Amino acid sequence: MQCAPEAGAGLTGKAPDLTLQHLSCRELEAVHAADRPPLWGIPFAVKDNVDVAGFRTTAACKDFAYEPEHSAPAVQALLNAGGILVGKTNMDQFAAGLVGTRTPFGTAPNAFDARFIPGGSSSGSGAAVGAGLVSFALGTDTAGSGRIPAGFNGCVGLKATVGRISTTGVVPACSSLDCLTCFASNVRDAATVMQIMQEAGTLEDPNWRVPDQHIMDQQHMGGGFTFAIPNAELLDFSGPGGPGLEAKYKEMFQEAVNSLKARGGQLVDIDFSPFAATAKLLYESAFVAERYSGIRAFLDKDKAQPPSAAEVAHDPRLERVIGAILSNAVKYSATDVYDGNVKLKQLKARARSQMAKVDLLLVPTALHHYTVQEIEAEEKLDDTVTWTRNAKLGRFTNFVNLLDMCAVSVPSAVYRHPQIGEGIMGQLCLSGDAVTLLDGYILNSLPLAEMMTVTVSVMSSLQCC
Repeated sequence: MQCAPEAGAGLTGKAPDLTLQHLSCRELEAVHAADRPPLWGIPFAVKDNVDVAGFRTTAACKDFAYEPEHSAPAVQALLNAGGILVGKTNMDQFAAGLVGTRTPFGTAPNAFDARFIPGGSSSGSGAAVGAGLVSFALGTDTAGSGRIPAGFNGCVGLKATVGRISTTGVVPACSSLDCLTCFASNVRDAATVMQIMQEAGTLEDPNWRVPDQHIMDQQHMGGGFTFAIPNAELLDFSGPGGPGLEAKYKEMFQEAVNSLKARGGQLVDIDFSPFAATAKLLYESAFVAERYSGIRAFLDKDKAQPPSAAEVAHDPRLERVIGAILSNAVKYSATDVYDGNVKLKQLKARARSQMAKVDLLLVPTALHHYTVQEIEAEEKLDDTVTWTRNAKLGRFTNFVNLLDMCAVSVPSAVYRHPQIGEGIMGQLCLSGDAVTLLDGYILNSLPLAEMMTVTVSVMSSLQCC
């Protein structure tokens, strides 16, 4: 984590009118209690692909690093609201990954057990909140990076719809899909932070979208609601943990379903195939070319012509797996991009027709929790780079931004494997935070989209009993 320099901008007026970039703890202490802004004195951290004045932005690539003149508008809003920036957090390079191991700065330790991955790409942010180092942290989310680390570190991860929070000042992963997110210990805190950040958007900001007033006016009145879950064939919890852990994951997901039913939820059958097909588009179609586009100036710098796929794959500035992913972008044509957009439009229509039957989707945050060793064996040690385990992690997260949905990941119960002395943790069941959500706090106070997913965290890591 990059640690914060001494803040010393000074106050220009009463707390509600604060406009300076940084507020020192001493200056915050001087603010009268009646004038204290909503985040007064609350420590937070920011993912290292988000600009903060006075800090380098690296996106986990040393050769890419630069020093921004201004903070991202969303970050500035949090500083203006009295938040204390502690530092910037580690991440998967260029936000391409759900594992947290794709970084030259070392893997952020999982909040429960460093042998297991922290999740990515917002690895440091999720781990910092899970470990109680900060009250909240900002992440980004293109394919699940604001939700997977929440699941693996035992905290809440909240993601609005695309454009709801301005992404100006964020290094793009896929700029048309990127979202700023919040990790916090509970849903209410995360929603408060998101509300402050969304107010930083302006009509002149190309990365902010005017809220749909029709959706904003809709209210969830409480009581009964409907929800859907993935088809059984997609709920593949198999993994290195073996059949015993697979069975336990299935049991715990069913407990989550039963928990919603007990709170008035009605389970409705839907066709999950358009969501699954959309998830595959992100890395198996021309959409991957947008990842190259976002950092094209860096990749093409000082080159007479655009690099070949082989040159990108072996670019020494990149993590090996990142080079392999970005090299796939070279093979797509402009026609492929339009074909992808047409296919996505068709899938959106099919998904809308299914979501019209329910209020929300309930899905696992991830289907398995891998160890650092298991991920690195596939992505760093094998002669041929593959990322099948990373891909499995995104099964229920990749489709969300493509379909313009919002999502929240919530943790819950602890499972300790009886045959392992240190215990296996599994977080899957809905917690009280999710009940708050379903009772209407999010739906009423922060109405983000017509379509919503609630993910329950599947986390298995070894922890001393």
